[in-house]
Amino acid sequence: MKGIITLIGAICIALTLASGAMADEGPLKLTGPESVAQLEFRELANNKLLISAYDRDGNPVLNLTKDDFTVSRGEKMAQILSFDPLATSQEVSLNIVMVVDNSFSMKMRNAVQPVLSAMENVFKILRPIDNVTLIVFQDRNTMPFGNRNLHVNWKQSSNVDELRAFLKNSFDQGLTEKTYLFEAMLAGISKVQEMPSEANKFMIIFSDGEDINSAFKSPVVTGAAAGISNFEAYAIDYMPGKQLDGFLNSFSKSHGGEAWKAYEADELPSIFEAVSSKMIHRYVLSYYFPPTGNITMVPGLINIEEVTTIETSPMLNYIYFDTGRSIIPDRYKLFNLQKETAGFSENALRGGEEKYLHMLNVIGSRLSQNTNATIRIIGCNSDFGEEKDRTDLSRARAESVRAYFQYIWGISPERMEVIAKNLPEIPSTSRLDLGREENQRVEIRTDHIEILDPVRSTYIDIRSDTDLIRILPQIESEYELVSWEIKFLGDEGPVETISGDGPIQSDIVLSSEAFLPEKLAGYGHLNATVAVTDVNGKTFEIESTPVNINFIRREQLRAQNLGYMVEEKYALILFDFDRSDIKERNAVIVNHIVNRIRTIEDVAVNIVGHTDIIGSEDYNIKLSERRAKAVYDQLLVELGRDKAHVIQYSGVGPFDPLYDNMLPENRALNRTVTITLIYQQKD
Repeated sequence: MKGIITLIGAICIALTLASGAMADEGPLKLTGPESVAQLEFRELANNKLLISAYDRDGNPVLNLTKDDFTVSRGEKMAQILSFDPLATSQEVSLNIVMVVDNSFSMKMRNAVQPVLSAMENVFKILRPIDNVTLIVFQDRNTMPFGNRNLHVNWKQSSNVDELRAFLKNSFDQGLTEKTYLFEAMLAGISKVQEMPSEANKFMIIFSDGEDINSAFKSPVVTGAAAGISNFEAYAIDYMPGKQLDGFLNSFSKSHGGEAWKAYEADELPSIFEAVSSKMIHRYVLSYYFPPTGNITMVPGLINIEEVTTIETSPMLNYIYFDTGRSIIPDRYKLFNLQKETAGFSENALRGGEEKYLHMLNVIGSRLSQNTNATIRIIGCNSDFGEEKDRTDLSRARAESVRAYFQYIWGISPERMEVIAKNLPEIPSTSRLDLGREENQRVEIRTDHIEILDPVRSTYIDIRSDTDLIRILPQIESEYELVSWEIKFLGDEGPVETISGDGPIQSDIVLSSEAFLPEKLAGYGHLNATVAVTDVNGKTFEIESTPVNINFIRREQLRAQNLGYMVEEKYALILFDFDRSDIKERNAVIVNHIVNRIRTIEDVAVNIVGHTDIIGSEDYNIKLSERRAKAVYDQLLVELGRDKAHVIQYSGVGPFDPLYDNMLPENRALNRTVTITLIYQQKD
């Protein structure tokens, strides 16, 4: 489930994320087995290493496995995902530039066929993913490479047959009278520079004699190759004489390679074999630094208790209508047939909103039980716009209400007086749309107070001692995180799952039925797993320590002769718009509360004043405080100042509303003062 969710109050998720911060922990470190005397590696793209491993004689070490190596950075150890010989790898290509001397002296020294045979040792290691460029000399023509015109010819291909044919033709028909070694090397360096910086680049140089005819000298070659990354050079010196050519030797070593001296033509195949071995007998290691971290959930213990709730809700004796309409809106709970009323009981209703939506049924039921009671049904309008002076509309509204009582609840028409007028006796403000909407109503009045008494109900509620659970992951990742998922787990499996894209948010507020106290009460514990996925598609998951859930059942407390919590909730009969005085019907409820406080030991009383959203916030807060203070003062008048320490009062104005202010009846229900009595009771 993607999106934003709610738990008992809120779940905050705080994340510490270090992305790409591993460079502060030092360079990458590779360790290998003791059999490897020399270990070299090159970092490739996508978390890969190209590894060269040599024994004490400088020969490549074969048959290594991933278990022979560790990759680390600082104190962090990487997971080795794969380890393949370069020869079989299909992920890392070789980019080889071969400079081959095809001067006439090769034929004079009977070296053409040995060279062609020796080159087969290079060709045999090539794979379709590799790319080879062959560069040879030519006398008559030049070819442009950068800003230089060079006496060379070249062939670039990954097809061995094409390369073999080009090389053979260069010796059959392309032998040169002159030697252009430095120009050929410059051409090769130019091709290397065209390759991506992260690519593996090799140059093999085979020379039959000293450079005599190039237009450029060795320092130019050295300068051109300076700074090329991931570049190795190998040289085979077949020049006459016993000394290894100093330039070829220094050029090879300065670029991580090696130079060989060939004295006889029959030595060439083995030397070319050695060069090929140096290039291909490597390993491609793929590694991954997983995110690290931990996750905790606080608090570590949630106490959930069954609370006996005795709720008294005011009777809002108004039915509100849509503009210009006289049909009772669909949001009200209405029966379609008289026989459906048989099972109705107002005691089964919970919460002020549900009780209000059944208001016509509550009054209908009470009229059925109190056969002498009569009511006045007063239809009103907003006296504005299309409802201006529409007493006919007001009467139609009142008749709709009377018809419901008559045909659904069987109330005799003689017991119901219909009155039509424009504005109500105590209207809401006509300057605002919200106020005019509230004046589009039917008021039900009576001299029989039992018809409009508050609606009382008793039920068992489930309460938690915490409204805030915090999940605190501390995660360090070398790579950018692209998605996350949180799974909440109960005793027998998943409870809820949320997820999102990008880095995990630092504050997630949950609103899911799965986290309500009555749902959590079914678990012995709750924990969470957080899974994050990085740009490489790798997922890292951590699990929290469990939060224990202690469900305190009412029957358990009774069995142990311990007190169980009782909460009595009262809402005063609603205040008129912009009023704070306690009218007679409110005074009756206040007197009842006074009597309850006198009979209960160790009771705590909390008084909260509320308002709707019409008007300024500052004014409404002060109005709600006046309402709460009026009740507080009334209680102290009856109880005496010695009870002041158990009573608290405050006003919250339009904040923390009891009901959504978008409906006129909800705004009326919010013009109230709630009084809560909390105490422990033993049976």
